[in-house]
Amino acid sequence: MTGDRPQNGDGSPDRPARAATSRRLVLATAALAPMLAGTGTARAHDDGRRTTDPCHDRRLIHPVNTAESHWQGVTDVLSHKGRMGGDQVYRMGFLRHDLRVKSYGHSLAPSLGIGSFVSFVRYEDGRTMLMGDMAVTEGEMQRVIDVLDGHGIGQTAIHKHLLSHEPHVWWMHIHGLHRDELMLARALREALAVTGTPPSAGIPEPADVDLDTSGIDEALGTKGGTEGEIYKITFARRETIIDHDRVLPRMTGATTAISFQPVGRGRAIISGDFVMTGQEMQHVVRALRQGGVDIVSIHSHMLFEEPRLFFLHFWGIDDGVRLARALRAAVDHTNVSPAGANE
Repeated sequence: MTGDRPQNGDGSPDRPARAATSRRLVLATAALAPMLAGTGTARAHDDGRRTTDPCHDRRLIHPVNTAESHWQGVTDVLSHKGRMGGDQVYRMGFLRHDLRVKSYGHSLAPSLGIGSFVSFVRYEDGRTMLMGDMAVTEGEMQRVIDVLDGHGIGQTAIHKHLLSHEPHVWWMHIHGLHRDELMLARALREALAVTGTPPSAGIPEPADVDLDTSGIDEALGTKGGTEGEIYKITFARRETIIDHDRVLPRMTGATTAISFQPVGRGRAIISGDFVMTGQEMQHVVRALRQGGVDIVSIHSHMLFEEPRLFFLHFWGIDDGVRLARALRAAVDHTNVSPAGANE
């Protein structure tokens, strides 16, 4: 039934009527668009972009504060003492001193990142999360996967952090969640046991490094620290990062980590990774390449994080300060801030 609307000879509304109806639909849609889009709170970036806040109107599970003494059981299971990163994260590292890794003719120190590094975080619902990555050889990889899978710990990424290198090392990112943190620790112990990872000797003592560390600090706009013979500087994302429905503590799973290994006369090998959003990625790639830094790989480390993050691994050999300036140009394209000394 068409009522009093003007009609064509075939019974359909005439063209002016259809045009008027279309205009009304466009106006109505435009009026509704802000409401339809308002499913989350928009946050403005410094460059004018806006993103949806993943924390809006959502029940999130937050980490709780712990002390080193709360992780004594984990320490006992793994026969290794970790350290607190802030008030919520217990960090442990297991360096691959058994491997003699070389890249482009240079011997790499294990503390350059050749090892397994994990974080334990306790949450308000009583569960503990295990997150990190394990450095494994190609011959070890499948056995490690089987052990972890048998304990309900998943792999979230497997890739390389270096270009040409011998022996071949792969990095396996892992994630587990359980009410019994000792179960997670026992699973990690069993996985480490099927690799050649030696018993941990603890955190390497700082050593003198043949680098202009003051110049590096000035170039990157923050102060680094020495771990063994490696000089390290770390930046963390400013946003709140969510994994599934859990808030990740700052410095957990979302950092830009930069390491300098001295090779003599103020020169250094640089290795590490940038954490980026998709919008930031090409700016970082361009800045690094313009500074003469090599791109190793681009990939994800997690499966369900919000906002979506990508990681870019890099490599370079040159004067340490010059490399730091190139890295700073890339850092400035990302939404990060320097990490504190106790994070």
